[in-house]
Amino acid sequence: MRLVTPHHVGGRYYVEAVSVGRHPDSETVRDCPSCGGHVFDDEWHLIATVLDRASDARQRHVYCGDDCFRGWLRLFAGG
Repeated sequence: MRLVTPHHVGGRYYVEAVSVGRHPDSETVRDCPSCGGHVFDDEWHLIATVLDRASDARQRHVYCGDDCFRGWLRLFAGG
């Protein structure tokens, strides 16, 4: 879901979308950027799209849950 107003997380970075995802045929395992736990692509997980306004580049961050995503946001001013 694209946010109506991107959430500023510091400097030139903004969270512009948050969604859930699941790839049932994928065996990919990722690290949660908040807690350092593991996120399995074949299980439901939270995805945040972060925009770098200076370069217009986007990064996708995968979180193991909404608590970890909220914890990550709290690290930044305005989170």
